[in-house]
Amino acid sequence: MYRLNTAAITLLLLFLPLDLHIINIRAIRSSNVCHAQNTGISTNAYDQKNNMEIAKKLRAEGEILQKNGQLADAIDKYELSRSYYPDTTLAGHVKTLRNALAKQYIEMSKKLRAQGVALQKQGRIEAAIEMYEQSRKYYPDPELETHLVKLQDALYISKKPKIELEGAPEGFQNELDVIEEIKKDPNRANIEELAAMRYQYALSLTKMAAKKNDEDLQKLSLVYAKSATELAPNNPDYWSFLGQIYDRIGRDGEMTGIMAEDALQKAVELSPENNMFRLLLGQSFYRHGDFSSALAQFETALKRDSKKISPPITATMCSAYIMDSQYARGVDFFNGILDKQPDADSIRIALAILAYRQKNSKQAFEELDRVVKRKGASEENRTFALTLLTEWKSQGVRP
Repeated sequence: MYRLNTAAITLLLLFLPLDLHIINIRAIRSSNVCHAQNTGISTNAYDQKNNMEIAKKLRAEGEILQKNGQLADAIDKYELSRSYYPDTTLAGHVKTLRNALAKQYIEMSKKLRAQGVALQKQGRIEAAIEMYEQSRKYYPDPELETHLVKLQDALYISKKPKIELEGAPEGFQNELDVIEEIKKDPNRANIEELAAMRYQYALSLTKMAAKKNDEDLQKLSLVYAKSATELAPNNPDYWSFLGQIYDRIGRDGEMTGIMAEDALQKAVELSPENNMFRLLLGQSFYRHGDFSSALAQFETALKRDSKKISPPITATMCSAYIMDSQYARGVDFFNGILDKQPDADSIRIALAILAYRQKNSKQAFEELDRVVKRKGASEENRTFALTLLTEWKSQGVRP
């Protein structure tokens, strides 16, 4: 465990307490909504009746989520429902929910910020920073942003003498030199130099944390990665790496999940043509249960570059199509990929599974037969295809 040294604590005590009552209402964090234009759903793939049935099902799921108090998730479901079948009444309901959600976010932000203030007074600076970070995710505040930068800089200084980095470009002393240069001349080049340095430190710390299985080092890498994005907010590589760290340290936490998605989305916004960023965002969406958004990212990236599809990504997509009851969508997508890669057996098996879910046993059996009979098929894929065929036949299913 790394602790603040006396000099750092003295520096931190010079900061004035934050005023919890000053909140500048500028932006409420909007919920992560899948609209028709980014779901990847083609209205031509379904007739009107099927669209209405899907919309009805999604709306019912949204109502259950709303009753359970999960307003953000409910809004997502309602918006997805509207992407299948426009409903002006539901649109008004969503607007009302957004207003209610905004109020919830403001209250949550105040609560987290108050906890951060209390932790800071106790000298628990890392915990305070985490609370402030969570607070600003619910409700951005320029005053809090400034305060966070000061806290993080004090934290860097307190920890530098205690850590020896492996593979870092220059060492911690050079970072202090750059900070001094920025104080003398805060030009963009100096600030970006510091950002690049902190990004490299974050990379090195992450490697060290994995090697030593050290949670504190991983948290410190997060602090450095966040600082890099704050210093150079237009660099997509920094945002992508920050998102990956959030995913790595908190896969079971809802808040870190939101932060991971936010960071990875920022990377995609800054570099929309980067397919790897989209794949990473898709994986993050999938891990946190947003299957339709995950599929939208996967499909966009792989339609551009089908060579990036791999058996693990194929399995993830197949699972997402099933979890989101998007069988036809999955069949259409995998058929398109197989036109370009006819020997991709893992894709053919996934296609067979989705066709089977559609009750299209003829196509399901045909796809698996192709895998079994293809000379270049791996033994693992051939065995799995045979296992599925045997299981389906034992259930009385016939092509």
